[in-house]
Amino acid sequence: MGDSEQALSRNIAGLQAESVTVLASLTGLVAYVWFLALCWPSEGSAAPLSAWIGSVVLAVASTTSLWLRQRQPLAAAVVLVTASLCSVCGVMLATHRPEMAHLFLVPVIFASVLLGQSAVSATVGIACLSAGLIGVRVLGLHVTSFEIGFPIIVLIAISISMWLASRNLYTALTWAFNGYEFAHANERLAQERQAELRSALKSLDEATYRLERASNVLELARDQAEEARRHKQQFAQTISHELRTPLNLVVSFADLMAQAPEFYGQPLPPAYARDLGIIYRNARHLQSLVNDVLDLARIDAAQMSIVPGDADPASLVQESVNAVRSLVESRGLTLQTDIEPNLPLLWVDAGRIRQVLINLLTNAARFTMHGSVHVKAFRHGDEVRFSVADTGVGIAPEQIPHVFEEFGMVDGSATRRQGGAGLGLAISERFVRLHTGRIWVESALARGSTFTFSLPCGRRDPLSDPVAYSLLSADATTHDSQQDDAVLLAVTRSPAAATLLTRYLRGWRTVVVADLAQAQEVARRLLPQGILVDTSSETVTPESLASYAQSWGVPATPFLACPLPGEEPARIRLAVDGYLVKPISRESLWEALRQFGDEVDKILVVDDDHDFVRLLGRLLDSPVRRYQVVKAYDARECLEMAIRHRPDLVLLDLALPDAAGMQVIAALRGRFEASQMRIVVVSAQDQVDGLRSLPGALLMIKADGFMSGQLVEWIQNSLAASTRAFSALQVRAAHEHGVHEDREAEMEI
Repeated sequence: MGDSEQALSRNIAGLQAESVTVLASLTGLVAYVWFLALCWPSEGSAAPLSAWIGSVVLAVASTTSLWLRQRQPLAAAVVLVTASLCSVCGVMLATHRPEMAHLFLVPVIFASVLLGQSAVSATVGIACLSAGLIGVRVLGLHVTSFEIGFPIIVLIAISISMWLASRNLYTALTWAFNGYEFAHANERLAQERQAELRSALKSLDEATYRLERASNVLELARDQAEEARRHKQQFAQTISHELRTPLNLVVSFADLMAQAPEFYGQPLPPAYARDLGIIYRNARHLQSLVNDVLDLARIDAAQMSIVPGDADPASLVQESVNAVRSLVESRGLTLQTDIEPNLPLLWVDAGRIRQVLINLLTNAARFTMHGSVHVKAFRHGDEVRFSVADTGVGIAPEQIPHVFEEFGMVDGSATRRQGGAGLGLAISERFVRLHTGRIWVESALARGSTFTFSLPCGRRDPLSDPVAYSLLSADATTHDSQQDDAVLLAVTRSPAAATLLTRYLRGWRTVVVADLAQAQEVARRLLPQGILVDTSSETVTPESLASYAQSWGVPATPFLACPLPGEEPARIRLAVDGYLVKPISRESLWEALRQFGDEVDKILVVDDDHDFVRLLGRLLDSPVRRYQVVKAYDARECLEMAIRHRPDLVLLDLALPDAAGMQVIAALRGRFEASQMRIVVVSAQDQVDGLRSLPGALLMIKADGFMSGQLVEWIQNSLAASTRAFSALQVRAAHEHGVHEDREAEMEI
């Protein structure tokens, strides 16, 4: 029984006790009046015994009910109803009048009030039976007589009416109680939900607190990551010159010895030439790898350039095998090749794919103590697959998912024994993905590994001519392909400008062409989302740019024209006669000198790197055209040699230890006329990319015009970029100004 039902029972018992009190008191009063009437009879005759018994019964029942009402309210009610029945019977017996049977309504009413509907039926039955017996046996009436039948009928009718009334009352009370129970249940449910809500709010407060703490921790981690990124970028910028300069020298000297032995007076022996060719090829690959690794470390989203062309899979395998054959055989391993005949040509960057094969072959040789390395190339459906299998130490199953991660070491101890930084497979995976291919590994411990990558057959680039383009490799591990990048068609003849766009323009695939005629043909086939014209390479006016936008058949494509940083803007800005970017090849050097013809005979080479000066001296001492070479290694010595020897041309490095290249140029121009002394600057790629300002205007034209929203967005983005760049330029200019003043104070001219 629930709490509400117990409370209801207690309330009903209390109500019953109160009703017993009222009815018992009323019964006692009737008994008292009855007793007084018996004591003073109206005609002087004594009252019958039944009258006295009835009054005594009422009195005793009244007293007993009052005494039992709190202890046993039900017993008190039964006593009161029974006494009233006996009293009515006594009245009928004392008066001998059948109409007194109507008084049986009193116990019926008492039963209805005190005992409920079931007790009413029993009370009515007893009353009818008592009235009938007294009427027939005592009063001598017939059972069907009016004097007996009418009181019984009235008694039954009234009892039925009372039953209906009480039934309606009980039904209403039941409905009320059920409604109360429902409301009480809802109240309890609401209380439980309120308690749950309070608990949830408390948990939410705790979660909010933990979230705030996690946010603070993440913010701190972000700051630390940003600081690490800045340190990484600073580190890359610091070591780029230190790494690239010796590699450039190795590549240049190896190229000179391998390709032009006439510089040394006699050809090399065949064995030397073959080994030198291997050194040259591997030095070129090492130089390319260092450039890519430095790019990965320099910026957040790395970008790798590829130049596609037709490549024979068999040649790729053979060249890669020849490059690493000496390494494999020096470790006592057998190198086997299995190339399926008549493989189709691939539209790939041969250098990048060759580097992938060399990386896989090198890893196989490093981690194989005995046995063999097996290289296969075969066709599988619409793709060509390359596999490199070894009999080495193998890879544990739990480490296989991490083999293509940057700086990932599949086996730390083995890696330390064999060397390596964990970048070869990561870069190989990116190169393969850039060609829309796949790479995977199958391996078992102590049984060897098989690395396989696939490349699609046929041309996948929309251009028919092999032109340089770039695909962003940022997030390469989370995106299946990058064919959804917007295409930018860039028109420039500057390699430095092309490198700048392909490496650092995020979210765009850059296609580079050399002139406007080629750009028009490419634009019709490629339908680029943007066209950029380098005004340092092409003379462009607003009218001519508008005519290009109208006639090229790409009305929705915006045309941009602006100067791009490169060799020509750098030459104009420095007011020199030429600009060369390291690494310098024989072809680029002779191309720069060819414009001067016979006007140049004596050349002053100025660079703080003695080996680089020696390289340039060797290149200028050609059997075909021998120049007189004067060497200097700093700014002071440069000025002294210029005054002493009066050279026709100066090959000047901008990064000298005792003065800036701009100051040296100004000093030379102050002493010599431009017609008397030519100046060709020799600089690193970083210095070309770092030009802080370019003269010229930025034009943007679209054949079908600009919508208002597009125009506002363009202005907003342009202003935001200019505002961000302004602060950085101020800091940089102030720093450089202070450095220049210090160097001018030290330099005496």
